[in-house]
Amino acid sequence: MIRKPLLSLGALVAVLALVVLIGRADPIGAQTFNPTYIITVDDPTAEVPSDITANFGIPIGDVNFAGVVNFIPRDWGVIPGDQIPVGTSIGSLTSGATLGLINSPCNQAVPVAFDMMNASLDRSDTVSFEDTTDSLTLDFAEDNDGNGIDDAIDHYPEFISRVIDEQPIQRSAGITLVAGTPVLLQFLIFEPGTEIDELIPSDEDLGYPSVTLLQNAGDPDVVPSPGIITDFCSPLTTLNITFGETADGTPITVNPQNGTYTFTTIALGLRDTDGDGYENTLDTCALVPNVGNPRQQLDGDLDADGLDAACDPDDGDVDSDEDADGYPNRQDNCPLDPNGEAEGEDNQADEDSDQIGDACDPNPTVEDGDLSSVRLESVVTIGDGTGPGGPPSAEACPNCFVVGESGPPGSSGDDDGSDSGLIIGIIVAVIAAVLIIGGGAAMMMRRREGT
Repeated sequence: MIRKPLLSLGALVAVLALVVLIGRADPIGAQTFNPTYIITVDDPTAEVPSDITANFGIPIGDVNFAGVVNFIPRDWGVIPGDQIPVGTSIGSLTSGATLGLINSPCNQAVPVAFDMMNASLDRSDTVSFEDTTDSLTLDFAEDNDGNGIDDAIDHYPEFISRVIDEQPIQRSAGITLVAGTPVLLQFLIFEPGTEIDELIPSDEDLGYPSVTLLQNAGDPDVVPSPGIITDFCSPLTTLNITFGETADGTPITVNPQNGTYTFTTIALGLRDTDGDGYENTLDTCALVPNVGNPRQQLDGDLDADGLDAACDPDDGDVDSDEDADGYPNRQDNCPLDPNGEAEGEDNQADEDSDQIGDACDPNPTVEDGDLSSVRLESVVTIGDGTGPGGPPSAEACPNCFVVGESGPPGSSGDDDGSDSGLIIGIIVAVIAAVLIIGGGAAMMMRRREGT
């Protein structure tokens, strides 16, 4: 089974709850990681479909996420993917991202929005992420069927199986344009007990793990390329609305029976090797504490070339690509050591996925810098909370997935919309990461990870 660690790629998931989740990690050096969730079930009545509104945020100054995975309690009503027509709108997601553009400080707020659609689960009917036909449009964003549905929605993007080789029971996909580039966001829901990442427990009792994929991040075959958006950092805000049912009344999620339920969220913050409070993805001097703040113009960077004075060979000489490897300093995981696309260079390779490139990493096979870890457990009340709990009855949800009895939806390949993609979860900060895409290149968090 192929598994590239998802957490180092910024995969992020949050799910249904009727609570505010606030996590605080033990600081590592000056590093802090304090993500927040505010999640509401619009109608907490037992055994009914309900819209869910969820907020996720990372405060300014915190390191950004390495990954967040949320487990939906196994008693929650999850409709299998083959019950909702492909192309049906099942939710929306908006985010306020903080970016650095064209080697500038990471302080520019940019909004982005997705309409999330029910998407095919047929792993035998695939579409490439790349532009294989030289049409100047990435294959996933085309409509080669002529049916009015983008190909990433009514076909299964083939790179997914290289990231996580498991059959999801639900998938939703949204495509939006960022700086003229189509950006693909997907939410995948898996059966309880599915192994997502070695750092995330695969305990069936935790419930359904939710995973997010942004562009083709995590694909071991991906090839990095320079882009105009060079940083993604805090603060971050995201709002997701998941519909309880479709416009024609088809359920999407169904509340469990009267009782209380525990949602478990595991969040990890990005590594900060030198302990100066700036994650390696943001820190151009990742091995030496910075003089200034990379979020502020000219702070510790008098020549404004993106290199902090702590490691700039000449802070009075403007050179936006110090090692001349084609990657601007703020986008380069080794800004002083050539590791671009040229022959003889490794093009941002980062074997240990610590966001420090192999060309300058003193320990290229060992992750440098610890991951801040936050585990959030929240009790959710459905009804008045006094009941024994349990999944919705067969009468209330005849099509709900039944753990231990239902198998993941098969690859029927029917043209009548027989596959799904339910936004049970909301993957948040990744939406901002969506913007780490410039010049047609999918950079996301892998901009400091290589292939």
